[in-house]
Amino acid sequence: MLSIAVVGLKTEIKAAFKNARDNGNGGQSSDEILESLATAITAAIDTYVSSAVVQVTLVNTAVIGMSPTGPVVGTGIGTGTGQLL
Repeated sequence: MLSIAVVGLKTEIKAAFKNARDNGNGGQSSDEILESLATAITAAIDTYVSSAVVQVTLVNTAVIGMSPTGPVVGTGIGTGTGQLL
């Protein structure tokens, strides 16, 4: 669930900003500092979004045969879970 993963997202983003603040003045240009910060935040968001679990319910209808009065229709319901890729 994303509501659980939001704690990790916040922690990783905070760490990215702290790293930029604490280590950003070691001879890096401001563009290099921003690039490192952007990379770290992007990785944190990717980790957060990739932790999502998707739940679906599917309903299908199909003609499953014929009878003297017309087609016989069947339905089915399926559920599943997965992760975003």
